[in-house]
Amino acid sequence: MDRCIRIHPTTRVFLRSLALLLLCLLLVGCDISINLGGNNSGNSPCQSNCVTGTGINGVQVYVEPDDGERVITNAIHNAQRSVWLEMYILTDTNVIHALEDAANNGLDVRVMLEPHPLGLGTSSVTRTFDELKAAGIKIQDTSPAFPLTHEKGIPIFRNVSVQF
Repeated sequence: MDRCIRIHPTTRVFLRSLALLLLCLLLVGCDISINLGGNNSGNSPCQSNCVTGTGINGVQVYVEPDDGERVITNAIHNAQRSVWLEMYILTDTNVIHALEDAANNGLDVRVMLEPHPLGLGTSSVTRTFDELKAAGIKIQDTSPAFPLTHEKGIPIFRNVSVQF
């Protein structure tokens, strides 16, 4: 005769939670390093779990907000052809002024903003939208196909592309 062991639903949830916790603890202890053929001669800025390769010359990664707004405003000021920005929330007046200056200098400046960011009233978004539009910047809402667009990207066309 086959016997079926019945586990109480509360016990089942507990066992699943325990298994998940153990898996997380195992993964925290992992130190994974992958070399894709690049030169790992000790000059890499990677500290632990990094993937390094030959990469692209002249590309640098900045991490915000630690690297500061000057990285962004300098990149905009040094643009030669265009600045396209997709942003979740844009409230930094120095970045807004840099975009306006770029448009006033004849660059193709385009901005996409999230129309309904969480935690920020629509009046702030509308104010930024109107200010940029008045400066001749092509501005539009991000796609309504997505509930929220949280990307922050700024490709600057000259010899450099900056993502933050």
